[in-house]
Amino acid sequence: MMIFALYFLASLVPCTNAFGYSLQDDYSADKFADMFSFDTEDDPTHGYVNYIDMNTAQSNGLFDTSNGKVTMRVDSTNVASGRGRDSIRVTSKTAYNHGLIVIDIAHMPGSICGTWPAFWTTGPDWPNNGEIDIIEGVNTQSGNKMTMHTGQGCSLLGKDCNADGGKQGCGTDPENSQSYGDGFNQNKGGIYALEWTSDALNIWFFARGSEPDGILGDSPDPGNWGQPTANFQGDSGCTIDDHFRDQNIVFDTTFCGDWAGNTWADDGCSSKGATCQDYVMNNPQDFAEAYWEVNALKVYSSDGSSGNSSQPSGQPSAPFPTEPSIQPTEGAFPTTFGAGSQFPEPPSPTSFGGAPPSPSEDPGFPSQENTPVITQYVDGGPVTQTTPALMVTETAMPVVMTLAPGERPPQQDWQHGSRGSPPWSGSGRRKRNARRHLMRHQKAFGDYQHT
Repeated sequence: MMIFALYFLASLVPCTNAFGYSLQDDYSADKFADMFSFDTEDDPTHGYVNYIDMNTAQSNGLFDTSNGKVTMRVDSTNVASGRGRDSIRVTSKTAYNHGLIVIDIAHMPGSICGTWPAFWTTGPDWPNNGEIDIIEGVNTQSGNKMTMHTGQGCSLLGKDCNADGGKQGCGTDPENSQSYGDGFNQNKGGIYALEWTSDALNIWFFARGSEPDGILGDSPDPGNWGQPTANFQGDSGCTIDDHFRDQNIVFDTTFCGDWAGNTWADDGCSSKGATCQDYVMNNPQDFAEAYWEVNALKVYSSDGSSGNSSQPSGQPSAPFPTEPSIQPTEGAFPTTFGAGSQFPEPPSPTSFGGAPPSPSEDPGFPSQENTPVITQYVDGGPVTQTTPALMVTETAMPVVMTLAPGERPPQQDWQHGSRGSPPWSGSGRRKRNARRHLMRHQKAFGDYQHT
């Protein structure tokens, strides 16, 4: 039997750098197709588009991952029919809660009449768990529009994010001509980054040549990037964690529909065709520049505060943060929760087999009041288990200990409310070892393991 356990001990010293980031997921070209699902359903925005599967896209030359880049095209050869022009829409298989998303794009769909490209994230039960539009525009638009869509009760940038039932949302006005479409492509692209915390949703755009050092490295630091291009600051008008949960990453290029179709005449496109659909149907050659070329896409989580959930796209996910759960994938490493995460109420002290030690009994050891425990057991495969824990309000620090062959970790019985005692209880060598390991491994994550 293989047992994995992770102890989180709250530090007595507040964290001074709450969001140090480390790489969580790298959507590199060789992994991209395995990490995204190709959506083939009807377009929910009523576009004139036929989303195709990966095999069809590859066969028709619309999806390519050679030369270390990901290219996603629309059909620019055939007159469209049926549902509409062939295109690609992909959704990440992993959903996220908090973190940093950084994307380097060499080319995006140009400012072409009839097009509606977007790079965005969305949660289940739209719009109640939020939508974050990082890149979006229609027709001949020259600047990027960054927008948030939510359920009722959220206002950002002084705007109602549930306007028109969430369809309109709350967003920025396009300004930078290098941030979208033709201007973006003429400058050889650029880098976008989204930082999502409990306090705010910040988006940066860096035109090619202006990106900060290390932005796609192992530990990017948004604190060195200057002011964000768009700052959606949560406050009394919108609690971020109440309105944005379980976000999947999406690329798509649709045509016409609820936005591009409805602004066809306003965007100066009516001279190209009586209707958006008629133009998109009969002019395939005009869409040769309607493609994405992605150099890199990476997702980072904050050190010691992995508020991210790895869940297959399309499956229900527990609300965040009120109902956290441990959902291991193959490999059996436990999901972790860090500073600021909300956990269920802890069991009463009587379930610990006696009251926890007081500071007077051991003044050099952190109080058990701020010491949640999360344990993951695996026996022949991954097992999902949720255990009671406390709210972590400060820096999380794990204790790493080694078990002798055949020895069971002492917290197992205590964790399940029987007569076992917490690993810091008792006296002598056991307490000294625990303190020694705490000091030695304040900044490292580890596990108990024996076979």
